[in-house]
Amino acid sequence: MIFNRGTLRIRVAAVLVREGKILLIAHKKGRNVYWLLPGGGVHFGESLKQALRREIKEELGISIRVHDLVFINDSIEPGNRRHILHICFNSTYEEGEYQLGRERRLYTFRYFSEEEIANLTIFPPVNRDIISLLQGRGIEEIYQEKRWIPL
Repeated sequence: MIFNRGTLRIRVAAVLVREGKILLIAHKKGRNVYWLLPGGGVHFGESLKQALRREIKEELGISIRVHDLVFINDSIEPGNRRHILHICFNSTYEEGEYQLGRERRLYTFRYFSEEEIANLTIFPPVNRDIISLLQGRGIEEIYQEKRWIPL
């Protein structure tokens, strides 16, 4: 996606937990690999839940059921060149075989345990929030502001 100064990108993401582990997807940019909650951009006229189901199908080949909102993260790059609003929903696997989508930035995916999450590079940096979810404590702040880390 091309970012234009002064535009806001809305990104939806799935919080998919299985057997105490959370699903993350890796993107590769140059030599850098970073992890995200799976999901992607919302198209004009598309509901957040529709967008999330479409993105998960495109990225991972599976169908999901989208449940309640978990948290919203407002990521604003210093200098205001990019602004991404991450809207994350609890989700559950419905059907399909996991397979990595065809987008060139997609690198791999897997489920991570609480112990593995702490030292991963996750965008936005929600490691503590994911650990809290896996521990059954929930999210301290539903709305999180300006959490940006450089690649």
